[in-house]
Amino acid sequence: MILFFPYALALIIVIITVVEIIRFRKSRRPEKVAGKFALIAIVFGILHLVCDFFPFEYNGPDGIDYIGQALAFGLFVNAIIYSTLIVYLNFAIAATIYAIKAIRKNDKRRKSILWLVLSWICALVVAGIVTGNIIYDKTQKNSIKVEVKDVTAVTDYEGDPAVLVVLDFYNGSKSKKSFMSSVYEEVTQDGREIYYTIFNEPESRTDNDIEPVSPGSSIEIRKAYKLDDPSRPVRIVCSSFDGSTVYVDGEFDVN
Repeated sequence: MILFFPYALALIIVIITVVEIIRFRKSRRPEKVAGKFALIAIVFGILHLVCDFFPFEYNGPDGIDYIGQALAFGLFVNAIIYSTLIVYLNFAIAATIYAIKAIRKNDKRRKSILWLVLSWICALVVAGIVTGNIIYDKTQKNSIKVEVKDVTAVTDYEGDPAVLVVLDFYNGSKSKKSFMSSVYEEVTQDGREIYYTIFNEPESRTDNDIEPVSPGSSIEIRKAYKLDDPSRPVRIVCSSFDGSTVYVDGEFDVN
């Protein structure tokens, strides 16, 4: 529930702002009201920029057992970033409403225009950051390559039929990345998902999916999945977690 606290607080602030807009709708000095909202917008705009440029980092324990904890922390930080953005835009819009009202009345026109400009300066910076982040995120995802090297019939630890999928994971980005943190994989057969099973390979590592891969390097990923029908092909899909970038999507015969 704590993950939703920043959003709940932002919603409360938005509601209060709407009430204030209604309360001051007949104000004889709209430029003064515009200044009030613009100053608050600037404060939250700067707060958002600070959170976006210098986000809180997870300093807890490392390892696969703490991945969920690290992800939850990341979601909370994102909630703070987006909540401050919502509140900023909320006050910037409120400042705009009263600044335009003052300009139409020709009442302290220069000051009203100043408040209008100041309230949206952070928005231009934020728009630039968001655009830059989208481009950077897309570039990072496109720098990763996944190739299916082998699809082999095996038996799992219970003696049931399984398929061993061997993948090549290449990290073309400028930072270390692991397969588990970068790629969402799904293996299906006849439209039904088949699930990971344990396959003992004493001569090779089977936990390479959590191994950080240096920029410009690749690693072999070996995963076994329990088969429904050993004679039928399997479909392997590997993509980014948001599904925007697909690395592999095809059917493969089980050899």
